[in-house]
Amino acid sequence: MLPDYYQFSLPTKVKYGIGLASRLGDELADFPGSRALLVTDKVIQSTGLAKKVIEGLKGSKIEIVATYDNVPPNSEIKVVTEAAELGVANKCDMLIAIGGGSVLDSAKVINLLMVKGGPLQKHMGAQLLKEKLLPYVAIPTTAGTGSEATQFAVISDDANSVKLPFAEDYFLPDVAILDPEMTATMPGKVTAATGMDALTHAIECYVGMNPNPVSDALALYAIELIVQNILQAVAVPNDLNARGAMLTASFIAGVAFNHSGVGIVHGISHALGGVYHIPHGLANSIILPFSVEYNLEASAARYARIAQIFGDSGFYPVKELNQLVARFDNFAVNQAVTQLSVVDEWLTKQRAQSLAGKLRALNQKLNALCGHPLSLREAGVKDNLAKLEQVVRTAMEDGAMLNNPVPATAEGVRAIVREAFSQDLKPIAVSKSELKAARTSGAVKRLKGVFKDEAAVYDILGNFFLKVQADPKLFAPLKNSGLKIRFNYTLPDAAIALDGSTDDKSKQIMTGDAARRFEPEVEFTLQADIAHYFWHGQVNLMQALARKEVIPKGNLPRAMRLLPLLEPLYELYPNYLRSRDLAKLAL
Repeated sequence: MLPDYYQFSLPTKVKYGIGLASRLGDELADFPGSRALLVTDKVIQSTGLAKKVIEGLKGSKIEIVATYDNVPPNSEIKVVTEAAELGVANKCDMLIAIGGGSVLDSAKVINLLMVKGGPLQKHMGAQLLKEKLLPYVAIPTTAGTGSEATQFAVISDDANSVKLPFAEDYFLPDVAILDPEMTATMPGKVTAATGMDALTHAIECYVGMNPNPVSDALALYAIELIVQNILQAVAVPNDLNARGAMLTASFIAGVAFNHSGVGIVHGISHALGGVYHIPHGLANSIILPFSVEYNLEASAARYARIAQIFGDSGFYPVKELNQLVARFDNFAVNQAVTQLSVVDEWLTKQRAQSLAGKLRALNQKLNALCGHPLSLREAGVKDNLAKLEQVVRTAMEDGAMLNNPVPATAEGVRAIVREAFSQDLKPIAVSKSELKAARTSGAVKRLKGVFKDEAAVYDILGNFFLKVQADPKLFAPLKNSGLKIRFNYTLPDAAIALDGSTDDKSKQIMTGDAARRFEPEVEFTLQADIAHYFWHGQVNLMQALARKEVIPKGNLPRAMRLLPLLEPLYELYPNYLRSRDLAKLAL
């Protein structure tokens, strides 16, 4: 059933790909701003990830003019204030944040302070900003917070042991770079905790009070990706396919809860973070199964749907039983099942109840793989919950509680925290069938500077087209189409034109000034190196168009007639290079 009202917006441009950070300058070619404040932490600096991004900007208009790398795991008022002052002092006109949720949240608030000034407390609230902030690029190095996709930020007020929440549409980054290589250095425990954070986002927004069709679809797919990949990402850290799946799941779960909110798990976890300094994702993972039991009466159908993603639990609601018995030509059996609808609600509830056990089992498997804590006691609460009432009070004041499907009560929160502290779970071994060999070890490195100058373009690509022209079978599709095409190359600048409308072979292929004077029906602008890879069949044309690596102009429907020409040319081009003693350029 659709809600009476919903809205959806995604102003952030998202770019995904292995190795994107290493060529960040290319990805930000049209980005506003040139003097960047880099926000990160000491760990990211030590792993070389920040250096990778800085090197990826070389040759671009963007320069890192100031770096703030003192962001702690739970960012504090002093931190964001210092970083903002650094950015203003260096006349920074944009921000680049590299890190986990604390770094990305900090960058949002630093941006706010750079534009609006302090003190920070006067900006606390929701939707107070009426103007855009500085351009901001987010590069997550964990797969969990989804901060690159949300309007939210949380900063610690250590003096008062509370978290300060902020919610501004203008916090959303202009560009989010999702590069699995940037998450590959995460230790197992961090991978587990951040992955469970993303899972909590997806589950809580799906069962909350403000769902919509778009966030529902995103949340369910995020859950599916996490269930299929979290164990693999922890056990085989160099599997960039699994890393990419978790990074994507984190992002889309962030988009989902940015629109539909979270609930009691986050309310309690925020309090545990503020009072006991328990990492947010870890707290979420421990509290999440208890939220299923707490909300079961109100959200059984939705929890049952999530349980299905985890795997068949052996419960068959009536709709499924109907499908099952339809295989049998037995009138009595069919009639009996159709009269079982009274049992449907009970069966759905059983499936929903199984979800809490599945979530605990997932935590137990993560514990077996990396030592992921299974209780608040194991997570670092050493005072036998002496501050329980402070946790309860802080949780009940958290705005996330408003979105919980069952009204949160102090008694309920108190009971959950006590059980989460005292529970005694054991690790569950992960079977070989649940893991796979690493599927992607790194980005494919592309040659650069294949053509040293304009003459090299004509020597290699120009003569390649002449070879195509010399084969009547290969050239026939262009000749039969009567199409006039020009390729405008950059790096180096060059032009080659093909004219299928003339029988004069001397004018069917033109280069240089003759090609530039030619009036084509269709033209394509691209880097010469991209053309080299394209004629190897190693460029996904739709992706190249989306990334503006290939810019078309003119009568494109007519150009579609040439598609049959491409496949044989992909085979011809590398063989042509080898025939010219250019085997080192053949892929």
